[in-house]
Amino acid sequence: MIDSLTLGEIKIGFIGCGNMSSAIIKGMVQAKYDPKNISVSNRSVEKLHSIQKELNIGITQNNSEICENALVIVIAVKPQMFATVCEPLRNIDFSDKLIISIAAGVKTSQISAFLQHESAVIRAMPNTPSVISEGATGLFANTKCNQQQKDIAEKIFQSVGKTAWVKDEDQINTVTAIAGSAPAYIYLFMQAMVDQAVSLGFNAKDARTLITQSFIGTAKLAQFKSDIQLDDLRQAVTSPGGTTFEAIQSFKNNNFSEIVKEAVNAAYNRGVSLGEAGEEGKPL
Repeated sequence: MIDSLTLGEIKIGFIGCGNMSSAIIKGMVQAKYDPKNISVSNRSVEKLHSIQKELNIGITQNNSEICENALVIVIAVKPQMFATVCEPLRNIDFSDKLIISIAAGVKTSQISAFLQHESAVIRAMPNTPSVISEGATGLFANTKCNQQQKDIAEKIFQSVGKTAWVKDEDQINTVTAIAGSAPAYIYLFMQAMVDQAVSLGFNAKDARTLITQSFIGTAKLAQFKSDIQLDDLRQAVTSPGGTTFEAIQSFKNNNFSEIVKEAVNAAYNRGVSLGEAGEEGKPL
């Protein structure tokens, strides 16, 4: 039973050894979680041996072994593989276990259906900066989860960044749209700035350095001054008639805000459709 154990005593197993699960495991080890209580399964023996050599965790190619031995199981596979991965696990008793899924679009009810067991399930939506412990993760727990299980999930993902809980599962789609997909939006914006700098005769490497640092510094300022509205922070560096003012006017004239809103909505709607497809038994 999880209730009677401290976090350091709980065995946590990962199904899938991709970039995200590897990042989470590394974050946990760096946060002083005992690697002897962490195990991971994967089809690739090469990946397993590599992460075992680096972190001294348990490895196996048997997903059932992970589920039998761990009290917390993190399923880190692609959405389209989720049902296939769960099918051989249906005979396992998940009564005292916590299932954490990081698969986009797969609802907690679907996870229980795939496993044919009414389990404690938490959905997590981390993003790629988790690989350097600067991630942003949204979390949702079904009604089977107790507070200690929620605390465990929170501590796992706080080892790779910041976390936020949502009360409505549909809001995980919003998390996907504003955080899960956000790195791609930011890279796109940064690349456009680099490209324009180069077209103005600037060195590409130096442009990337300056632009990257500007994003890092601005994000840290926004975090440090979290009591100030973002628009107020923007206005503080936008002097009427100045260079920044002209750039902002250009953004406004080209409906920049509406473009961003449409992009976020597109990501949100795709998340909704993934969930609906799964409920209808269609490929995710």
